[in-house]
Amino acid sequence: MRTPALFVAMTVLSQMTQAEDDVFQLGLVEVNGESGRHELGNKETITTEEIARHNRNDVASALNLLPGVSVQNLGARNERLIYIRGFNSRQAPLYMDGIPVYVPYDGNVDLNRFTTFDIGQIDVSKGNASVLYGPNTLGGSINLVSRRPSTPFEASLTTGIGMDSEFDGNYYQTALNFGTNQGLWYLQGGASYLDKQFWRLSDDFQSTANEDGGIRENSGNTDYKGNIKLGLTPNDSDEYAITYSNQSGRKDTPPYAGNDRSVTARYWRWPYWDKESVYFLSKTQFGDTHTVKLRAYHDTFRNSLRSYDNASYNSITRPYAFDSYYDDYTFGAGIEYGNTWLKHNEVKLAFSYKQDVHREVNNTNLPQQRFADELFSYAIENTYSPTDRLKFVVGASYDQQRQLQAQNLLNNLLVSFPLSGVKDAYNAQGAAYFRLNDDLQLHASLARKTRFPTIKDRYSYRLGTALPNPGLTPENALNYEIGLDGKALGWLDYGGNLFFSQIEDTIESVTLPSSSCSRPPCSQLQNIGEQENLGIELFASAQLGDQWRAHVNYTWLDRNNLSSPGIYPLDTPKHKVFTYLEYQPIQYLRLLASAEYNDKRYSNTTGTRVAKDFLIGNLKATFIATKQINAEFGVNNVADVNYAYEEGFPEPGRNYFANLNLSY
Repeated sequence: MRTPALFVAMTVLSQMTQAEDDVFQLGLVEVNGESGRHELGNKETITTEEIARHNRNDVASALNLLPGVSVQNLGARNERLIYIRGFNSRQAPLYMDGIPVYVPYDGNVDLNRFTTFDIGQIDVSKGNASVLYGPNTLGGSINLVSRRPSTPFEASLTTGIGMDSEFDGNYYQTALNFGTNQGLWYLQGGASYLDKQFWRLSDDFQSTANEDGGIRENSGNTDYKGNIKLGLTPNDSDEYAITYSNQSGRKDTPPYAGNDRSVTARYWRWPYWDKESVYFLSKTQFGDTHTVKLRAYHDTFRNSLRSYDNASYNSITRPYAFDSYYDDYTFGAGIEYGNTWLKHNEVKLAFSYKQDVHREVNNTNLPQQRFADELFSYAIENTYSPTDRLKFVVGASYDQQRQLQAQNLLNNLLVSFPLSGVKDAYNAQGAAYFRLNDDLQLHASLARKTRFPTIKDRYSYRLGTALPNPGLTPENALNYEIGLDGKALGWLDYGGNLFFSQIEDTIESVTLPSSSCSRPPCSQLQNIGEQENLGIELFASAQLGDQWRAHVNYTWLDRNNLSSPGIYPLDTPKHKVFTYLEYQPIQYLRLLASAEYNDKRYSNTTGTRVAKDFLIGNLKATFIATKQINAEFGVNNVADVNYAYEEGFPEPGRNYFANLNLSY
C-alpha cells in the first residue's frame, strides 16, 4: 500500500494494531516489498481499524475515506457506486481475495450490499493496477481481502441500533466473526445482519411531487451475510484454502424527489438481491525460488426487480411496469507462477479464464434470454529491486473477450444477436519507487489499460430507449502518475500525487435519427469518446502526543470530454475534502469529530440537474471498558444538512447510533 504517508498515521490512531497474520495473505494480489521503515509499492490500504473508527459498515462509505475516490449514487436503481480519479465502477472493478465479484451483466456491483464486518482490509490501486488481476482494470481495482485467524481461538461481536432525528429506531445491526488457528489448519467464519427499516430526510428538505418530506418514501433495505473459510498450512510456505460466502438481501428504491419535470419517477423494489460464491486459493513453493498459486471459483448472482404502476406499489399493469428476474453466474480459474532465479528480480507469469453468463426474464409470460462471454488473460510482471531504496515494477498482458451467446427477444420469440467474434486488448505498464532517505519516498508510473464492453453495453435496449451495438470495442487509457510520501518532525506524515489520464474509444451514448428508432427518440452506445482526467491528491496525518491525532486529505479533479466539449462530466466533484480530529483525554474515553466537503456535481450531461456542494460533520464517543469491551455513541450529519450525491435523490438527515463491541 502507499501507506507511508496516508494511512500509516491512521493505523497508529488505533489502540490495537492488526497483525499481518490476521489478513488472508492468499487474497492479496499486489504484495508490496518492505524497505526499511517504509514500503515501496503501489496500492493504498484501508484497515479494519480505520473502518471501525469511522463506522463505515458498507464498502462504498469505507472507500470514501480515500483521496481520489468519490461516491456515486445511482439513484434510479438505489445503487451505491464509486469513482476512482474519474473512472467509474465498471472501469475499476471489485474483487474479493483477488476473485472478480462484479455483476456479469453490467460490470457494476451495488457496494451498499457489501458490508465490511468480515473484511481484513481493502486494497485500492489507482490507474496502475497489477496485470495479475486480469482484464478490465482500466482505471484501477478494489480488492476486499478477508480475514485469517492467528490464534487458537478468537471471536468478535458487534451489535447496534440507529435512530433518526426524532429518535425513532430505524436501523439494527449485528455481526459475529470467529476463528481458530491450529497450526496445520485454520477455520474462519462470520455472519452479519443489517436492517434499515427506513430513514428520515433533513428538516430543510422542501416537499416535491413525489416526496412530502419526513420519512423518505420506499427507503428500507435488509442484508444478511455469512461466510466460512477452511485452510491448510502443511508448512511455513504452503497454504490451501476454500471459502464459501452467501449474502442475501432486499432493497427499496426511493423515487425521484427533485423538480426536473423531464425525470420520470420510478416505483421500484428488489424483493431479493442474492449472491453466492465458492472459491479455492492455494500457494505452493518448490525449492527456494519457485512458487505456484492457483485459484478457481464459481459465483452466482440472482435478483428480482419489480417496477410498479404507482407509489402504492400494488399493481404491475402499465406498459412501463415489469417484473424482471436475473439469474447470472460466473466461473473461472487461474494460475500464477513466480520465481526469483535472477538476483534482485521476481518474475510472475499468470493465466486466467472467466466465463460470464447472464439470464433474464422481463415478464413471467416471456421466455428467458441467455447471454454468455469468455474472457482470457495472459500476463507477465517483473519486480526489480537493485537496492533497498529502489524498485521497478513492469508488466504486460494480452486479453481476449469471446462472445458465446446473445439472445434477442423479438415478437416474443428468441433469435440470436450477431456475434462479433474475438476482441483483443493489450496492457503495458511500469512504475518506479525510490526512497531518498528514511523520511521521503518518490514514485512514478505509466500504464496503458483497457476495458471490454459489458453484455449490457452491447445488447441492452435500455427499457426501449436505445438500440444494441454488438460491435463495441474496448476502451483504452493512458494513466500517468508522480508523487511523494514523507515524514517530518517525528509526528507528521504527508504526501501528494499528481495524476493524468488520456482515455480513448470511450463508450458514449449517441442520439440516433428518428428513422432508426421504432419509438423515437432513441440512442446507441458507440466508441466515440475521448476524455482527459487531471487531478491532485494531498494528504497529511499528525500524531500529537498520546492524546491528539488528526488527518486531512484533499482531491482536485478536472474531467474533460474532448470529443463532445459541451458534455458535462457526471457524478464527480471537482473538490473533495475529508478530515478528522481525535482526542483521548483519558484511557477510557476517545472522542472523534470528522467532516466531509464535496463540491457540486452534475447529474446529467446537459448540466440542468446539479447536486449542490455540501459540508457534513459527524461526532462519536467511544467508552473503553477493557481491551475486549467498548461502547460507541455518535451522530452523523450533525447539522441536519439537506445534501445529495445525485440531484433529486437526497441523503439522510441527522441520525444517531449506539454500538456495543466485544472481542476475545
